Amino acid sequence: MTLTGDTAIRAASEAVFGSCARGDIDRLSDRDFLIVDDDPKILRARTKTLKAEGISVAAYTFRKLESLAAKQALFVQHLRLEASIVADRDGRLAAVLSAFRPKENYDAEIDDNAKLASLIATVPPGAKAELWAADVLYVTVRNFGVLWLAGRQRYLFAYDRILEALHEEGVLNATGVSNLRRLRFLKALYRGDNSTTVGIIHRKVDAALAGLPLGLFPDRSLRVSPGEALAAPAPADGSPAYLHVRDLEKRMLAARSLVGDAFDDPALAALNEWIRDPRSYANLSATRAPALRAKLAALEMDLGLARLG
Repeated sequence: MTLTGDTAIRAASEAVFGSCARGDIDRLSDRDFLIVDDDPKILRARTKTLKAEGISVAAYTFRKLESLAAKQALFVQHLRLEASIVADRDGRLAAVLSAFRPKENYDAEIDDNAKLASLIATVPPGAKAELWAADVLYVTVRNFGVLWLAGRQRYLFAYDRILEALHEEGVLNATGVSNLRRLRFLKALYRGDNSTTVGIIHRKVDAALAGLPLGLFPDRSLRVSPGEALAAPAPADGSPAYLHVRDLEKRMLAARSLVGDAFDDPALAALNEWIRDPRSYANLSATRAPALRAKLAALEMDLGLARLG
């Protein structure tokens, strides 16, 4: 991986990870790059430079990365086992990774992942919403595999290898593996903002769900009206921020099916942009989610009144 400009601002610590580091990169792979620094301004500037090259950036302050390590997050184990450090002022990144030890089980995280997967039990109208469901399912299948296998001291992070290991462990059958492999392509379609035909992706999502453990994933995905999606209960207080954001994303897709991409409210317009860049999800705090949900619900109510008028 080549990086722009020898004179560009650099973070204190930087590393290649994911498929680029493993050597199994293909046309669907992200070019994952980690940057760590104490100064958020440096992280923002470096992220902008790298994104201009099409690189997928994971940016952390040292405080945040050390917090993840203290919580024994498996992302740090991923870095510890597979990252290739290319810069590390004072050796701080190497020290964090060297000291990291994973937990013996990740049952609580598996339960949280099941709540995330439950979002796709209902899907608003439209091909884009169907691709959203495929993307969420891809994320939750990968998360489940990483967490479940870690509880058996198997630390795998490549999607295809995770599916193979779950098949070896008797969690998935061969048909399930085949159906779930398709999700990686659908994820790439969604994040590349590509279009597809209504109904095709929905059937692929249902086929993929059929091979997954009941109780941890919905048994099927139902299409619902935009109003039903907007009126659905919100995640409980204290739920992970990522769950709040993907729930907001679902509501935004429901609103889009009613009014298109034009949002007069600045907060909704900002959310619309965040949805286009999954790496930006961390910038949306769960504390802001209730107000945004309320605005989306009000939007649907206003449109309903306008139709009645």
